[in-house]
Formats: sequence, structure tokens, C-alpha cells
Amino acid sequence: MALIFFSACQEDNSITTETSVEGQWELQGLRSNWIDDMISVDELNYSDSYTFRADGTFTKFNSVLGSELSGTFEEITPGTEANVNHVKQLRLTFNPDELENVLNAEDAGGWNQEHQFHVFYGHNETEELTLHPDGTLSNAGFAWRDGPIYIYKR
Repeated sequence: MALIFFSACQEDNSITTETSVEGQWELQGLRSNWIDDMISVDELNYSDSYTFRADGTFTKFNSVLGSELSGTFEEITPGTEANVNHVKQLRLTFNPDELENVLNAEDAGGWNQEHQFHVFYGHNETEELTLHPDGTLSNAGFAWRDGPIYIYKR
């Protein structure tokens, strides 16, 4: 009986369908740190998506930038001091050649490309996302305290 109890209490760090990020994630909407109400994707004038593959590569498309970027990602399991609402963190590293082409392209719809990269992606050729227990991914971009938080679902 003790053996059954002990094995049931052991920590299981395996990747499951609930914690795996593989597949396509579509933007559902955005919210801010100041309010919980979400602006749905239907009210926004753009689309945004990620596709994560088992080999550790990803593709991201953003209609404002009008481009698709790819790269590699790593899954980072939060430490014990991390927010309990985080299942894991993802660190995405963009292909530097593709990124340079996007940042040097003409402005998309009057938006400055480099500024928009920081809003939609991150900084220093990387982006960080958070997987939550409710099955959503969030991206707070570079300005995570005051800027919008983008919410994605599979």
C-alpha cells in the first residue's frame, strides 16, 4: 500500500498534450495588466500565429508586419519561485537573416518595422511566451508591464 501511495505522489515531468506546445496557435485577442477584459481577435485589424514543431523549430506570422519569421525554441520549466499560473516559459530565437530582412523592409502600413518587432516579438532576436494551465499561450512583448498581452490558443 505504501508503494502505491509513494508512486502516486512522485512528480511527473513528462510532456503531455496539455503541456506540449506543438501545433498551430492562433491569436484570440489581447488584454492588459490593468484590466482583465479581453479585446477579441474579431475587433483587431490583424492576425498573428505560431506553429511549433517537435524538432524545436517554429514559424510565426504577423499580418501587420506582413512577414513570416522562423527560428528555434526551447522550453523552460519555471522554478519553484515562479508564478503558479505558468506551466512553462518558451524562449524563441529568430533566424537572424530573416529578422534582418524584416527590420530593413519598408514600413508596413505606416508602422515602423523595428518598433513593431519589439511590440509583437521581443528584443535581441528573441521572444518569450508563457504557457498557462488553462491551455493558453501569452506574449507580453517587450513592454510587458504597460503594453498589451497577446493571448493564443491551439
